[in-house]
Amino acid sequence: MSNFEDKLNKWVDRTYRYVPDTIDLSRTVIHMLDVQNLCLDKRGADYVQSVGGAPSGEETLVQAKKVLDAARAKNLKINWSMWGMDPNGYDIGLWGEKYPAWKEPDSPFNHGTFDGALCDGFVPEEGEAVLRKHRNSSFFETPFNSWLQQDDCEYLVIVGSSTGNCVPTTTRDGFEKGYKVIVVADSGTAIPLNSHGRNPDYDHEVPEGYGQYWEGLRNIQAQYGDVLSTREFLELMERSSQ
Repeated sequence: MSNFEDKLNKWVDRTYRYVPDTIDLSRTVIHMLDVQNLCLDKRGADYVQSVGGAPSGEETLVQAKKVLDAARAKNLKINWSMWGMDPNGYDIGLWGEKYPAWKEPDSPFNHGTFDGALCDGFVPEEGEAVLRKHRNSSFFETPFNSWLQQDDCEYLVIVGSSTGNCVPTTTRDGFEKGYKVIVVADSGTAIPLNSHGRNPDYDHEVPEGYGQYWEGLRNIQAQYGDVLSTREFLELMERSSQ
C-alpha cells in the first residue's frame, strides 16, 4: 500500500461501494477530464501545489499517464474534455461577475491559450473523442451523454482534475444518469484555498486531510461514486481482463 493510499483510507470512508471485484471492460469508458496546463503544468497560471496532503498538479500527471497507457493497451474506450471560456466572452456567464479578470481576451482561463491546452504527453489518439466545455460538468451543454450511450457505458472512469470542481460535478451528473462512476483519486487534485489565481492575500495553512481535494473525494464517495487509487484501478483492470 502506498503512502497516498494510507491517506486515502484515513481521510475518506470507503465502506460503501458499488464497484465489484471485476468489471465489464467492454462497457467501461475512461474520461480524461481537463488534463490541462492551467492547473497541472508548473508554468500554468493556476498551478496546484500540494496542500493538505493532496497531490500536486505535477504528481497527478504521472498517475493519469499510467491509467491512460494501461487503458490504451487494453483497448478501452477513451474520451477527453477540455475546460475553458470562449476568448470573446460569449459563454462566461456569472463567472464574469465573480471573477471579472476572466472576461479579458488574454485570460488564461480561455480556450486556445497555453493554459487551456492539454499537458505535454497527453495527446488524444485517433478514435478518442474530444469535447470543449465551458462549465464544470462534462455533461453540461455537450454531446458527452450521447457518446456514453453510444459506447454502452456502464462504468465511467474519471481521470484528471479538478477534484473540487469539474470532477464532482461530472461525477454527480453521471451518477444521476445511471452510470457507475469511478474516480481515480491521485490522477487529479484541487485548487487550494490559497491559490494565487484566486486570492493572493489568502495564505492560511490547510491541515492534512482538509481542503477542497479531500472534501471533494469524501463527498463523491459518500454519495455518487467510488474513489480508487491508480494502483487499485490498474489492478481492477487487470483482474477484469482475465
